[in-house]
Amino acid sequence: MERRFYQRIPVQISAMVTIGDGVCIKVVVIDVSKGGLSVACNIRQRNMITPGGSFVRDGRPVSVFVELNLSNDDESLSKIVARCHVVFSRRMSSDQCKIGLRYADIENNGHEQLVRFITESLVTS
Repeated sequence: MERRFYQRIPVQISAMVTIGDGVCIKVVVIDVSKGGLSVACNIRQRNMITPGGSFVRDGRPVSVFVELNLSNDDESLSKIVARCHVVFSRRMSSDQCKIGLRYADIENNGHEQLVRFITESLVTS
């Protein structure tokens, strides 16, 4: 059964994930939606974000901050900073993983920028 409420838009965007102890990890966002995003990373990065692939800590989802820049048609950048909960962590190959994140809070007017980016992406595809 499909559990997603929002259409995912495939992208290739560099992003920074900041984990609880302030360590920043460079990842690649591979899709975005109005409800969350997915990132691709290697095993070492995955283990820093979700130790051993476990995305629940002390009975709660692991929480991280994600910072990324979305390009508009006019090539201006929209910086999005969001606090996210990890909803899944999957190993995709011997050294590649995919981590799914759900937005818990998006700073400033980031949600409007995100919706605009998704709407423009759907129109041009």
